[in-house]
Amino acid sequence: MIEESYVSFDTAKLLKEAGFDVPTSTHYSNSGEVWQSSAPEDCNDDKSCKACSRTTQALAARWLREVHRIVVDAIFIPSLFDGVNWLYFVGNMDDMVCECDFELSERKYATYEAAFEAGLQEAIKLIKK
Repeated sequence: MIEESYVSFDTAKLLKEAGFDVPTSTHYSNSGEVWQSSAPEDCNDDKSCKACSRTTQALAARWLREVHRIVVDAIFIPSLFDGVNWLYFVGNMDDMVCECDFELSERKYATYEAAFEAGLQEAIKLIKK
């Protein structure tokens, strides 16, 4: 069964620092444990709260696109035979003139989700600059 991919605890903390304010039904406690609320809420709104919202990777990417105009994705590189065939790319939509105007990861990842997660973290760092 295919399950939704959620951001890691570290990425959730970065999103909170960057101002992610979309209500979610699942959250991370200050120790990284996952808990679920009965209705979606924004745990990132209260800066004194040690919990943070646990969002999906897809919703985090959409927030980056729609709020900060930063695009994140992962691409498959079929020519590698070591099973580590995924790279992420990150780019500012306002700075792109051609399809080569994005930052491509130097590291390769074993899965799409791992590459995408790393790309999300890099994109959030662009906001904080």
